Amino acid sequence: MFRLLSLLLLFLDGASTFADKPNIVLIMADDLGRECLQCYGGESYETPNIDMLAATGTRFEACYATPMCSPTRVMLMTGRYSFRNYTTWAKMDFNQPTIAKSMKSAGYDTAIFGKWHLGGWESAPYGPTRAGFDQFATFDYEQVVREGGEIGNQFWQTKVWENGKNFRLMGYGPKFYRKQSLKFIREHASEDKQPFFLYYPLALAHRPFVPTDFSDALLSEKTVRNGEQKNFPAMVAYIDSIVGEVISELKRSGQYEETVIIFTSDNGTDNVGEAKGLTSQFRGTTVEGGKYLPTELGANVPLIMVGPGVKAGQVLSSPVDFTDIMPTLCELAGTEPPATCNGQCLLPALKTGDESTHDGLAYTWGVFEKSSKKYKDPRKYKSELIHVVRDQNWKLLSTGELYDLRNDWQEQFPIQVEESREVRGRLRKQLRGLQAEKSNLW
Repeated sequence: MFRLLSLLLLFLDGASTFADKPNIVLIMADDLGRECLQCYGGESYETPNIDMLAATGTRFEACYATPMCSPTRVMLMTGRYSFRNYTTWAKMDFNQPTIAKSMKSAGYDTAIFGKWHLGGWESAPYGPTRAGFDQFATFDYEQVVREGGEIGNQFWQTKVWENGKNFRLMGYGPKFYRKQSLKFIREHASEDKQPFFLYYPLALAHRPFVPTDFSDALLSEKTVRNGEQKNFPAMVAYIDSIVGEVISELKRSGQYEETVIIFTSDNGTDNVGEAKGLTSQFRGTTVEGGKYLPTELGANVPLIMVGPGVKAGQVLSSPVDFTDIMPTLCELAGTEPPATCNGQCLLPALKTGDESTHDGLAYTWGVFEKSSKKYKDPRKYKSELIHVVRDQNWKLLSTGELYDLRNDWQEQFPIQVEESREVRGRLRKQLRGLQAEKSNLW
């Protein structure tokens, strides 16, 4: 009751901001850890446009996804934890509520341009349409993997699905999705247009690390198929340039002041293949990417929000996770989140900085193996999966390890039981409560 009253007072106070159904642009990078962004303490790459978002909006210091792409995307789309609705790699149940369906019901035009990775290509209507998107341009990621680079990849010579049509794109994939995204924004500049929800999941900076179309090198079939670590910084720069172009287009079309922009990533930076040995400077130390691992560099991803009603220059340290994005967008759109949603609305904290409006807990899961194998079939490996819960200062694993993140964010020194009985008991209770629902699938 207290939280509902707080939300009511928030919206009455901010009727000229959040209550006006702003446009929403959700940009999600692929395999981009916090250590790559200057606003999070990264020291190896320049990211001026993303840093500007953080300076003019709110940056979350602790936002949990899963350390693998496909389950993260299911969690984002549905606002539900993986053990309740994710069983198969690169697929989702389209009968359940999604963000796009909620936006459509609230009167929004919806579109996705970029990496989908949730299946639905076996028959029309195809996955993005069944999930609630009016327009889409994407690719069948599993087909790209099956081709193994012999024909193309998600960057060059990609086979694209656009609104039900399938064709080979001979140019640079991210340039095509950028063009479609900017066009979609421009089309909604007139006053008689509906508000829009643009989901823009980038293929960057996933392997293969190939040259971008900004490269000065003469591109050959070999250079566009085979990844090399030297290309990774250019991919980070390209991500930042896309953010800058979205901002510029919103300003040119007069829509910037009525648009909420969200920037995030699906998991940490890669560390195998040509990414093996890739390190970055982060907060005064050298780190490698955390993809595959339920660590602070694997599951704790960037989350930045800017727009009308969002407090500028704010850093929130209380943990949140990807289930919180769906109810937040529903509140922005003026519609109720689905009853199946596990998250909590972030708008009170975004507007006032009052972090007590959220329970301050975040959850993730995974294994300490640099492989996607067990993420692809969680029911088969149920007994080997590790469940993780954290609050602002402490992190507990279902295997019993407890870490003091204030002094050990790299999780090198587990706290002994006798030193932490109260904290351990409290977080264990929270984790067990989270998993107590009988509808869990694994």
